[in-house]
Amino acid sequence: ISLINQTTTLKDKSLREHYGKLFYLLQTDTRYIATLTSLIKIAEIDNLLQTVMFTLYGNQYDEYEEHLLLHMFQRVLENEFSNAKNISGLLRANTALTRMMTTYTRRSPGQHYLKATLTDVLKAITAQSTLVLEINPLKVYELMINDYEASTGKISTLNKKPSAEEAGENSDVQKLIATRINLLGKITDDFISALISSMSEIPYGIRWICKQIRIFMTQYFPDAPEAQACSMIGGFFLLRFVNPAIVTPQAFMLVDTKLSPPTRRNLTLLAKIMQNLANNVKFGGVKESYMDPLNIVLDRNRERMNEFLLSLTDVEDLSTVGGIDKYIALGKTETTTINISLNEMFFIHSLLSTNVSSLSAIDKKNSNLLNQILKDLGTAPPQLPRKENANVDLELDPSIKGGSSEKAYTADQTYSETKILLFMVMKATPPDKMNFNSIDDFLDQSFKTAQGRGGNRTIADNVIRIKDNIQILLNENLVNKQDDYLTLRKDAAIELMNHDNLLVKTRADQDRLNEVLQNIQKHHSFLQEQFDAYKQYLGNVRQQSVCSRGKQTKEEKKKSKKEKKAKKEKQKGPFKYSHSQLEKDGIIIESEAPEDRRGSIYFSFSSTSPGEFEVAVTFGRRPIAKMQLALDDLLERQHTNQLEYETDFLRLNVNLLLHLLNKDFVS
Repeated sequence: ISLINQTTTLKDKSLREHYGKLFYLLQTDTRYIATLTSLIKIAEIDNLLQTVMFTLYGNQYDEYEEHLLLHMFQRVLENEFSNAKNISGLLRANTALTRMMTTYTRRSPGQHYLKATLTDVLKAITAQSTLVLEINPLKVYELMINDYEASTGKISTLNKKPSAEEAGENSDVQKLIATRINLLGKITDDFISALISSMSEIPYGIRWICKQIRIFMTQYFPDAPEAQACSMIGGFFLLRFVNPAIVTPQAFMLVDTKLSPPTRRNLTLLAKIMQNLANNVKFGGVKESYMDPLNIVLDRNRERMNEFLLSLTDVEDLSTVGGIDKYIALGKTETTTINISLNEMFFIHSLLSTNVSSLSAIDKKNSNLLNQILKDLGTAPPQLPRKENANVDLELDPSIKGGSSEKAYTADQTYSETKILLFMVMKATPPDKMNFNSIDDFLDQSFKTAQGRGGNRTIADNVIRIKDNIQILLNENLVNKQDDYLTLRKDAAIELMNHDNLLVKTRADQDRLNEVLQNIQKHHSFLQEQFDAYKQYLGNVRQQSVCSRGKQTKEEKKKSKKEKKAKKEKQKGPFKYSHSQLEKDGIIIESEAPEDRRGSIYFSFSSTSPGEFEVAVTFGRRPIAKMQLALDDLLERQHTNQLEYETDFLRLNVNLLLHLLNKDFVS
């Protein structure tokens, strides 16, 4: 935490300016990062991802940065598709692109969507810690024996080591599996329905990436069937976005409690079904033949899942997606700053220097800007030790756009800018001042008003820019003065009408962000409670350690006496059993105690807190050993079929031991 909060300043002004220019160039011209992703080594991917996703484009609710990031994705995706020799390995390998796609889904909008959409529907599994949906006949057979022994306290007469065929032929196993397949099918149906009904809530960027996958499939593999396009989209949306949240819901803050082993297995089974739906394949094969009965679940959901995956791609293009940020961006006067660590800066500097020759084609089109900046910066500094790796508030320097190196706007970009500027001037004009004979007349009146006392200098500058742009557009034949720039007027009017909708969307985004903040604060409170509990525990341990070495004060003695009394009141037991009784009941499987002394050995079971047990072993009245048992540990052993619990001198039957504990401490 201290490293994150430690912010420094680059004292060398020249160095600060050059890095400002470098990262402005990388942020605004996505071709550099897009090209780098195909050049870097696997070991460098994570460092690049950290810098790109959370530093260079770290403002996840800034539409300008979001658009730049998505443009970069578009370039990298097209490069991946254009170089692919076949579909089979496309977007499957562990590359910079696939890691970037996964990391993109981890940003706040995606995490908020998962929490809002999946929390309730997954409760069918996560809220029932004892629910078992296992359908592997061998495991069902084993669990059936375990349940029988743990509930009755008797040893099962069934074969403990059956073959898969023998387990599958057991009538009780078949009944359990049939019931569980039906329940798994219902849970899957409900899960898919929740995804489909959440279409409007899925973040635009995630849907836009799905759209690009479909576009490039059509462009580079025109003969591929639609099912393969669905599989490619499902590979991103389901396998890289949704499935990780199913398998590890705690990591996505979908649940606050520890999951039981059966619950984790249930979630894995659901994820396997979703995986096969995403890949458009059926269950089959020797390895997991027990999953074959779930093909009926795949068959009844495949068509609507494919329709859903194709519907994901039905979103507007980036160029037409409007947001309030594009209006704010034109009026911005403050500089853009990114918070970046020194090691991130030096890493990107080194990466660019190493690959500068491969970036030369881009650089030539940019008047060798990158070459010049790297030359000014010199050799990249080495990575710093952790304690010296502070953060820097780096001011991005847009001055590289100026002078002879200014990147010329295309005619379309000029038209878009003119349309938005005209909208802004119209928005700033009172309704009673909107009477004019032509656009030129309107611009002249607006300029005169803006120049007057109490006028708006920004509006005046916008009018000048509009007039300059109109001359460019007239030369490009994109507007016509004879019809008073009809197309431009219509488009500006549409922007004006859409403005209120954008304000509503922005308020909804604000509400959504407030909800995200509340969730983070709740999770923070949960973590703080855990931290306080651990802190108190450590304090108690230290206190006991001090007390054991020295005399207690009166207050400490009083407190210790109270604690002992409270502990005694909470304690359940002891419940006393002889060695002979436990051996007869099958709980003790093997013992190293001499046979002639076993009649005098006793085990006293007690519990001071739920799920934790202490076993005091005595010979006559003399204590000889102590054992600590944890219910969670025993249940975990039972679930993984480790049915023997070994101590220094005993081997115990886990199932029958659980029966004893349940009988004495639960019943």
